[in-house]
Amino acid sequence: MKIIFASGTALIAILWTVFIAVSAALAEWLAGQGGQLQGGMQAITQWPMPAWIGLWLDPALAETLRASVVWSVGALTAFMPWIVPLLAWVAPLLWVVWAIGMVILVVLAGLGLLLISRLRRHTPPARYAV
Repeated sequence: MKIIFASGTALIAILWTVFIAVSAALAEWLAGQGGQLQGGMQAITQWPMPAWIGLWLDPALAETLRASVVWSVGALTAFMPWIVPLLAWVAPLLWVVWAIGMVILVVLAGLGLLLISRLRRHTPPARYAV
């Protein structure tokens, strides 16, 4: 039982680490894009609506969604000068969150293993009827 519990904890730790590593890499990439990101976001607003969307959505709803995306990109573009410097802080902050999460995971795993060992010690042996 302890091996299964420890293996599950190790799997959770690996998944948590991969998630944080990918998120930090994405944040660093976005921080490195800087001004190119703003131009790319404005290019998104110029894309035409694909014809197949009319099969799935009402054209009026699709146009409303497109208008909301254009508005959102415009709002994000207005805040871009403040967002880009903050992106440089996201990757280190993610690793701090990772460390806090790992400490919590290790403490919980230690408590879980301690409880498992105590339960085994206090469990009476099984009696089989003959």
